[in-house]
Formats: sequence, structure tokens, C-alpha cells
Amino acid sequence: MTKYVNVNLFDVSWDEDGTQWLTETLLEYSRLPMQGRWRDDLRLENIDVCDADETVPSRYFVLNFVKKRPIGPGRVAAGVPVADIGLNIGEEFGEETAALYLPSQRWLLILHNQYGVGPSRMAEYFNALDPGNAARHFSYRTAPCIDRQAIRRMEQMRNFTSVEVIASVGAFDNSGAEVGESVQEAAQAARAMRVSLKFEANEVRRKGNSLNFNEMTRLIGSLLNRGEDVRKLEVKGAENAETADQIVDLIEHKIRARRNASELVVANHRYTFASKKSLLQRVCRGWMNTLI
Repeated sequence: MTKYVNVNLFDVSWDEDGTQWLTETLLEYSRLPMQGRWRDDLRLENIDVCDADETVPSRYFVLNFVKKRPIGPGRVAAGVPVADIGLNIGEEFGEETAALYLPSQRWLLILHNQYGVGPSRMAEYFNALDPGNAARHFSYRTAPCIDRQAIRRMEQMRNFTSVEVIASVGAFDNSGAEVGESVQEAAQAARAMRVSLKFEANEVRRKGNSLNFNEMTRLIGSLLNRGEDVRKLEVKGAENAETADQIVDLIEHKIRARRNASELVVANHRYTFASKKSLLQRVCRGWMNTLI
């Protein structure tokens, strides 16, 4: 069976007042010793600063994050029971996630790893360059790149009449929306792992014929940042009471590339950083040709 990997595209933004350009933060991280790069359970393992070349015609950074994973798999062979891998004292499993940052567009390309680091955690990591120093508290944020036409259609909606979601319970973590926190609490109480729900207003000309716009906008923004945790995020609304409802499935319109996993090289049961870097370079060049 053919195996595929996904590369997802995100925009990086920050408040200009008090936050330096992300290029400067990445260069500062690169000057730190490996031990000094830990922030909680995350570390930037590789920070390759790359000049413009034939693959990506603009300066860029290729990053490799590692996330501690206290519980991992065992080793197995034919006819032999599964056994411990045998880590040494002080060692843990490390899940890797590769990314490419293109400063000229403020793009962050992430090679998806279900157990790895997502865009929100990467932004938190960038913000924590100098922990405990309030004067250098940064404000980096990530947001998924959505097809411009789909975003334009949603922005034309002055109200939402329904929002339908299919997602893992974890997608509602720290959503910033009261409704998202309530959904997570209810799902956890039921020991549910996935949630399928639909918020729906009354039909036109009846009281309550639109959803709380600000609350739904916060929830939608948070869910979009959860990558592969969200399978469906469909928004329905209209410009006004006289126009027909429009439907936009935002997940369907997220900008991402699906590539054959054979493009990655496996050595010692791990994808090599060099092959992940090469894949990200090719995808980035393709998007520079089509999206700019």
C-alpha cells in the first residue's frame, strides 16, 4: 500500500512593537549550545541557514524540532515477542518534525508528524527565546494558509448560520473560545477521542438565526491551527438576510502538498534530515511558482 506524507503551509505573523524578525530569533537559537535550546519538552535540533539557490531562490531556514516522548514503541521481529528497545538512563524517545521558514513570504512549511510538533507549539517555542525576560516576550503567531478564494467567500459572510466540525478532542485544547472549552470538557468526561458536532442557528426570520460571530471566529481560528487533528471545518453563512447561504469547507481549501513517502530516505529506521530538507525545498519552490 502506498504511503504518503503531507506538507502544510502556514503564515507567521507578529506584533512589530517589541518583537524582532523571526530570522533574528532563529539566528540567536543557532548560537545557543544544544543543551541551552530546550524549552519544556522541545528543542530545535537543526537550524540550517540556507542562501538562495536553484531550489529556493530566496534565503531560507530549514529546521528540525525534536519533542520528548516518554512512552514509545517496542521492537519486534518475526516469531519473537515484542521487546523493550532498551534506552539508557536519562534517554527518552524523540519525535522529529522538519520545517522550512521562508522569510521573504513569512511562510512556515511543516512536514506533518502526528506525534511531533505542530505550528502552535513552534510559535510558542520561538516566543520563549529568552525565558523569564519580560522585555523580550515575543508574539509570534501561526495561521494556516487557505486558498484566497475560499477566504474571500468566508469574509463576505456577515454572520454564520452553521459551523460543522469533525476533529480529535485535543484540537480543542487552548482554543480561546468558551464553546471549545465546553466541548473538550464534555468529550473528556465521556472518554471520547473524536468529536463530530454541528452548531446551527434557526432558519431565516426566526429569532436566533445566526451564531455568535466573535465566538465562532475564535473557535475556527484555533481549529485551523491544529493541522491534521481536524478532518472537517465547514462554515455556512450569508452576506445578509436577502442573499443565499454560502458553504466553505476550510479544511478542503487549506494549502498543503501530499507527497509519496518514497521521496524520503530511511536510515536506521528514521527518515533522514537531508531527505526531509530536500522534500521541503521542492515543495517550497513549487508554491513560490504558483502562489506568489
